[in-house]
Amino acid sequence: MARYLFLLIISSMIMAGCAHRDSTPHSVPGFKDHDIVGIDISAHNGDIDFDKVKEEGIEFVIIKASEGGTFKDRKFIDNIRNARKAGIKTGAYHFFRFDTPGYIQGLNFVNSIHGRELDLPAAIDIEEFTNPNLQATRLVMNRVIEMVDYLERRGYRVMLYTNKKGHARFIKGQLESYPLWLCSLGNRPEGIDCALWQATHHGKVKGVDHDVDINVFTLSRPEWEEFSAGIKIPPRQGQ
Repeated sequence: MARYLFLLIISSMIMAGCAHRDSTPHSVPGFKDHDIVGIDISAHNGDIDFDKVKEEGIEFVIIKASEGGTFKDRKFIDNIRNARKAGIKTGAYHFFRFDTPGYIQGLNFVNSIHGRELDLPAAIDIEEFTNPNLQATRLVMNRVIEMVDYLERRGYRVMLYTNKKGHARFIKGQLESYPLWLCSLGNRPEGIDCALWQATHHGKVKGVDHDVDINVFTLSRPEWEEFSAGIKIPPRQGQ
């Protein structure tokens, strides 16, 4: 009887471990020390073989949906459909334009992601690159907050993307309560807590013909399961 109980306990532990992780260990060069690795893409990355990406052990892909007030990425829907078909968790991002009101950008983003099955929080990409720099920081911040409010009122979880310079200008002391997706090329950022770390723009992943951005989830596997549980804000208990 004791032997039977011992074997039952061991078997249960093994099964629990299998249920905890059902993904293939990734084979992305340079990131062997990181458990949960993903990519972000847009139409500029061309046609992608997501089955090969999945075989590489990539666990998530964040896909450009929209930009500014009217632009929509032409491959967004196909990329979502094909990534999900391959069994990869998906997220969507919007490139924020400094010169466009936040509610208009929120409307554009929601129009793209509404009704789509997505796993990660809705990401707003806030960076100076390609943006006009004539707008005052406070004006830009007001527009960002306006877009965040627009998304949250419609039930979406929000994540903010930026680089270290953008963090100092837009996030620090102002929007630090939101999950951060931080670009810090080459080295893990020090002194800045982030859920996702974008480590390089020159990653090599089978299934993607050219260089691709590589991202690392910086927290634990259980925290990942919660982080990737859906784009919508979960209902409160009792509702």
